[in-house]
Order: sequence, then C-alpha cells, then structure tokens
Amino acid sequence: MLEVITAFFLLILHSIVYLFSSGETKQIAKKHIKEILNSPDGVIILIVAAALLIGGYIYIFMVSVYDYKLKLYSSI
Repeated sequence: MLEVITAFFLLILHSIVYLFSSGETKQIAKKHIKEILNSPDGVIILIVAAALLIGGYIYIFMVSVYDYKLKLYSSI
C-alpha cells in the first residue's frame, strides 16, 4: 500500500516538474492549467488535491506508527 501511495506522489511530482520545463507544448499546457486553476471549479479542485495530499501524509504517518507499535508490542 505504501508503494502505491509513494508512486502516486512521485507521479504528481514528475508532472509538476514536467510543467515547469521549457518547450512550446509545455507552455500551452501551463496556459491551460492556469485557466483551469483560475476558474471557480479550479479552486475546488485545488482544495480537494490539497486535502488528499494532507490526508495521504497523515495516513502514511499513522500506518508507520501503527506498524512500529505492532512490532514493539509483539516482541515483548
């Protein structure tokens, strides 16, 4: 499960790096992204993406803490 979440975040990171590269098609993509984010629906999409990102970090943290406690108590 952790690998799937990590792969998802790496995909998002790669997409962001790709958009900030140079090139004509990339400039067009940047223009479309700006148009989407400046629309009212874009704000909602941005809020949902931020909530999913924060929720993902919390989930990963909770899984790692639970796994650590499970190993700690099972060794007693």
